Amino acid sequence: MKYFLLLTAMAAHAAAAPVSYDIVVYGGTSGGVIAAVQAAKSGRSVVLISPTPHLGGLTTSGLGWTDLGESSILGGLSREFYHRVYQHYQNDAAWNWQSRSAYGNAGQGGPAFNATTQVASVFEPKVAESIFLTMIQERNVPVVTGRLDLGNGVVSSSGKIDHIRLEDGREFAGKIFIDASYEGDLLPGAGVSFTVGREANATYGEDYSGIQSARATKNQLPNGIDPYVTAGNAASGLLPGVNATAGGADGAGDDKLQAYCFRMALTDVPANRVAIPKPPGYNEADYELLFRAIEAGQTSGFFKFDLMPNRKTDSNNNGGISTDYIGKNYGPGWNWTTLNHDQRLALAKQHENWQRGLIWTLQNHARVPSNIRTNYSQWGLPADEFTDNGNWPWQLYVREARRMVSDYVMNQRHCSGESVAADSIGLAAYAMDSHHTQRHVKNGVVKNEGDVQMAVGNPYPVSYRSIVPKAGQCRNLLVPWSLSASHMAFGSIRMEPVFMILSQSAALGADLAIRDNLDVQQVPYSKLRPVLVAAGQALGEPSAGSPEIVVDNTDTPRVTVTGTWTSGTSTTGYIGSDYIHDGNTGQGANQVAYTPPASVTGVQRVYLRWTSHTNRASNVPVRVVDAKGTRTILVDQKSNGGKWNLLGLFKGVQSVTIMTTAANGYVIADAVGFAPVSADDDTDDDGVSDIREVEVGLNPLVSNSTFFDAIRSHPDYFNLHSDGEIFDLHIHQPVYTPSLLRFGITMGPASDVFENFQLVAPQQPGKRFFRIALHSDPAAFVTALAAGQNRTIVVYGTSLTASGAWVSQMSAWLSAKYPNKFTIVNSGLSGKNSAEGLAQLQTKVLNRNPDTVFIEFAMNDAFLYSDGTPSLSVQQAKTNLETMIQAIQQQNPQVEIILQTMNTVWNSPTGSNQSASLRPNLAAYYEMYRDVAAGRGLLLIDHQANWAALQGRSPATFQSYVQDGVHPNAEGCAKVTLPLLQWKLSGGRELP
Repeated sequence: MKYFLLLTAMAAHAAAAPVSYDIVVYGGTSGGVIAAVQAAKSGRSVVLISPTPHLGGLTTSGLGWTDLGESSILGGLSREFYHRVYQHYQNDAAWNWQSRSAYGNAGQGGPAFNATTQVASVFEPKVAESIFLTMIQERNVPVVTGRLDLGNGVVSSSGKIDHIRLEDGREFAGKIFIDASYEGDLLPGAGVSFTVGREANATYGEDYSGIQSARATKNQLPNGIDPYVTAGNAASGLLPGVNATAGGADGAGDDKLQAYCFRMALTDVPANRVAIPKPPGYNEADYELLFRAIEAGQTSGFFKFDLMPNRKTDSNNNGGISTDYIGKNYGPGWNWTTLNHDQRLALAKQHENWQRGLIWTLQNHARVPSNIRTNYSQWGLPADEFTDNGNWPWQLYVREARRMVSDYVMNQRHCSGESVAADSIGLAAYAMDSHHTQRHVKNGVVKNEGDVQMAVGNPYPVSYRSIVPKAGQCRNLLVPWSLSASHMAFGSIRMEPVFMILSQSAALGADLAIRDNLDVQQVPYSKLRPVLVAAGQALGEPSAGSPEIVVDNTDTPRVTVTGTWTSGTSTTGYIGSDYIHDGNTGQGANQVAYTPPASVTGVQRVYLRWTSHTNRASNVPVRVVDAKGTRTILVDQKSNGGKWNLLGLFKGVQSVTIMTTAANGYVIADAVGFAPVSADDDTDDDGVSDIREVEVGLNPLVSNSTFFDAIRSHPDYFNLHSDGEIFDLHIHQPVYTPSLLRFGITMGPASDVFENFQLVAPQQPGKRFFRIALHSDPAAFVTALAAGQNRTIVVYGTSLTASGAWVSQMSAWLSAKYPNKFTIVNSGLSGKNSAEGLAQLQTKVLNRNPDTVFIEFAMNDAFLYSDGTPSLSVQQAKTNLETMIQAIQQQNPQVEIILQTMNTVWNSPTGSNQSASLRPNLAAYYEMYRDVAAGRGLLLIDHQANWAALQGRSPATFQSYVQDGVHPNAEGCAKVTLPLLQWKLSGGRELP
């Protein structure tokens, strides 16, 4: 019976329609919690779906000795979390197993409790979980416990995730999805590019990626450990977990994962200590490598004892053989990401048993020296942590799994500061830290391979582009953990504080995407950065970024050196093997010219790099030749060395030349860089794109907002020209058809009328310009609504009206401006032409006594019926339309009639498959509507031109908007139909 009830419940879930939210966050991790809280804070409907019943991921599962790097990176909700931790421990009641004074104040790289910043970086797991739950509850975020169906759980259409499905059948739809899982589990089903493992050094021009055997000096095994089951006997086989080789040369890529472990919480307080018994299935052979390491000299470092408050530890891997279960998260044809949920739980249990067995062995086994047993015997599990899980942490430390491969990949150069992301959504500051990946035989003994601990000099920005998929891939997914980063860069970014930072920024980006109806890839950074700053995020100083294409001084085919130059390496920060300098001689004769490769086209950011020194020139002339001519910029090489310096934005760059003319010191020639400027870039955030500003001769790096505001607000050109120079022309009642633009022009308030474009300018001295004001009146009903008058509006036509989303969208737009002032009656007739429209005119329109009537029947008038329904010629359709107009006007001479042409069509396989073929002359019926509107002086809203342009420009987009071939969906109406309605009905006063 219980089994039957379970199946019934699952079937009920499966049958239910997806529950819809603005933002769906998958992953109950620390980042997932922060993303959901921010989404709710932004006023969005949000759900947090957690595969586990406990929230917080590693932050609540033992990682209480925070890998922070620099506290200056904290901002927004991440800082709020660590501030709440600080506040918790200011209360004496928080110290129940030791006194506050007895704890001290040691944290990683700084104080555990920083009185200046009032943040804490060290804490107990249960405290972290309590704070996360409070933040969730304060924002009323609904939390669903359930696991993604890893096989078919991501349901996408038209390049977007429509909804996700859990294993029990429940489904959740969203406008935006945030993958906050440690595994990046939404990526495969969403069709997003990703990788698993380590890239080769050559992939991103790195030094420490791929296999690292020679450099694996930290957390290394002692020398002399025999690799065979029976020492000295190769025939006995290798010890478990030991490979015969490293699998390739250093720097080569592979698909191996760095090791996982549990961040154990231990305590030596007897009243709170739970002993760790020998785990089930304990096998002494699994610890043979431990015994041999001890025999070879390892006496400590089997795990860390970093102290959290109340005599608890955050015990992490710390030696040649320690808590990392090296090589156990992948195998031939599989890795952690390819396992299903139950298989992951089983593998995590193996990790748990290994670590429990490690402690038991160190405390009890006869092959462990007594002094080591004594040192470790005082530690056990804290009874007041993880009380529903045998006092063991809930979350395995999944250090690295899938990593997205997007259009922008964070790599080692970003961590070192050599490259700088211009679209910072948060800072990272921890070292590039990868744990060992495998054990192998090297020079006849066992060694660990893969550990990298490479320092990061300063906090560096993480790019927004690294958390969104490639353009053309999933348009509504953000990925703050499994982001687009190389193995090297991920080793630095993957810290829990950064996860929280990027997750909050992801939620803020999602809010903007929803607000402006954009793909996540289209969110302009000029709009995102102010939002992030307002939310308190630490982003670093605004940056011009760094080049994508570099020409170094050693790139002989693209560099022309004139005069005498000397190679130098004495000051750091140069690109490549060296830089060159002029020796402070030959001023004017020496120069170095850089020619960009053919791929450098359009508008480009041009960068220059040098190394600083007090003997450098402060007035180095740099000549840039581009499509606009030749310009010379002076740069100060005494400062800002060792980084990319932006020279400016240039169109059609032909050459960049470092000159020495009149230089007052040594001149350095190192490297020139180029980065393309996209159409949406607005570096100075003045509302005009960088490309447009370059084209009109303005500086795109300095805000011209005052200038543009003046232009917008002063039609008299803000006195650039006097009234005495200008003729005033006024255009009245413009009517547009594909073949003709009809309008009348008057010169002055009531002067001569010009009927066509053949204008002859009066010959008067000093008159050089025409000033034209376009007058277009709003729809009559809009004017009435603005005056506070109630109106009844009837929309009449085919199924494009009867079930068209444009009707409700127009109603919503009007309601926001004129609430409770109008009634819209939808009298659409699905499948009917204008003959039926005329037949039902009395009941559908006239009986409603409308003030305004919208009419469109051309779509069905143009249809070639095969069921006996008479087809209508263009002339018959015109007669029906004019008869309807006359009848409506006869009932109410003051009525307003608005005609509409609608969308174009195509032969969709999901519709009738003949939508276009059965309307071969649709364009002629639309032209008839234009003629009737012009002849009767009616307002025409001509949608057909916009739809035809979209169909020609982007067929895929058009077809996604008109999926059945005839009827635009809600997105299509919002993108194409509604904007023109707003523009026309408001008399051109309201931009969509």
